[in-house]
Amino acid sequence: MLWGNIIMSIEGRQERDAKVGRILLWEGRVSRGRLVSEYGLSPIRASEWLRDFRESYPEWVAWDSKLKADVATSMAYTDAESASNASNASNASRPSAISTMLAPYALNAPGKPLSITWDFISISPRIFSRLNLGIADRLRVSFLYCSMNNPEPHERTIEPHSLLRAGRRWHVRGYCLQRQDFRDFVLGRMSSVKLLTEPSLVDVTTDVAWSTVLQVRIAAHPRLSQAQQLVVRNEYLNGASVRVESCRAALLNYMVQELMAATDVDRQLPPDYQLAIENPEECRQWLFMT
Repeated sequence: MLWGNIIMSIEGRQERDAKVGRILLWEGRVSRGRLVSEYGLSPIRASEWLRDFRESYPEWVAWDSKLKADVATSMAYTDAESASNASNASNASRPSAISTMLAPYALNAPGKPLSITWDFISISPRIFSRLNLGIADRLRVSFLYCSMNNPEPHERTIEPHSLLRAGRRWHVRGYCLQRQDFRDFVLGRMSSVKLLTEPSLVDVTTDVAWSTVLQVRIAAHPRLSQAQQLVVRNEYLNGASVRVESCRAALLNYMVQELMAATDVDRQLPPDYQLAIENPEECRQWLFMT
């Protein structure tokens, strides 16, 4: 019985370490207050979790007295990025715990409904956390970027204000100093991300596309038969003829792409398009913006 209790204690600590490490890696730092808000712990219990994590991963954290938080070190990301190779770890528990930290979303457990997604795009916690810190601490961020229009790596410096996942991909939105405009950047196309010391002066209220909220009317495609439209309404619109969704203008393209909704019902036809935007004229100026 004693041995069984010891094993349960070890497993419980690994689970706690994974929860602390997940915040540390993805947000770039972790504090007692953050654990209290995320997991509903008492301050004393949160302090115990942090103490245990520091004992388990002493090279992963550096105390920042100004922020009153443990900040992720470069070693934390180096270890995390090589965690898939368990043979490089000193014991079998670390790669398992680290892999849990690296999962942004929980896997399906036995007895839960199965959710299947084919997610080919993985994001680096090193990149994600630096962008997150740039937003939280209002600092500029620089990186090398590749795009379909310019596939060669080129430097960009931005003043970021939001991280978002749209469809399969993560984006950061902010003011681009090179383009002198607000832009979205895909995290999977970034490399050499650096958190700069220059302050970010971005005022999110001046990002017109972000501040503008549209009322997007979504309906069954009018070229479907009446019977087919009823099927689509029951599946997507809860039986209603129209569903109205609030959407930031900057995110409209992502919504349209995710729904495969037609914006031109004469050219975008079923069966490829089963939904349609009913008020395309109100939305058109925000579609396919670069």
